Amino acid sequence: MKSNKKLSSDEKKLELKKYRDLVLATIDYYLDNKLIQLRTADFDSNEHFQGLKTQALEHFDKSRLSRLKQWFRDLTEMQVETRDFKFNQYLKEKTGYDIDLFQSYNLRVDKIIEKGKITTDNQFYDINMMVDQLSQIEPKDSEKIGTLNKLLLDYELRKTKKSRPHNNG
Repeated sequence: MKSNKKLSSDEKKLELKKYRDLVLATIDYYLDNKLIQLRTADFDSNEHFQGLKTQALEHFDKSRLSRLKQWFRDLTEMQVETRDFKFNQYLKEKTGYDIDLFQSYNLRVDKIIEKGKITTDNQFYDINMMVDQLSQIEPKDSEKIGTLNKLLLDYELRKTKKSRPHNNG
């Protein structure tokens, strides 16, 4: 007996539709983003992305769920690495799916808040990014922003104390 959970026919159809929609929306995000459009003598990013859309629809028509899932992971890698938080909202608006690409990041931030203390520069960076993100969303979560700013300030003060030479007079 297989331990893998096999999707029923209906579940697979729903997953196929979901990943088709997510992949197409992600490609549209690239097409809408003027900063990443590139045209040279032998390459046009718009043509490239339009070709990807055609291939994605072909994968959907041929029920290639694992291929669509892999494409979604590959296509969203840049947004995850650059912490493009607006992308999550874009996907939700375009597809209706609430996908949390930043789940591991959000979990890290929650653990830092739970611990009540930033202990590394990487944690400081993560918290700073979260404050920036929360400041751009309406309605603002002032309580969480305040908590995060306190953690940032405490960390900066501890670092400043450590870096100052002891001067006893």
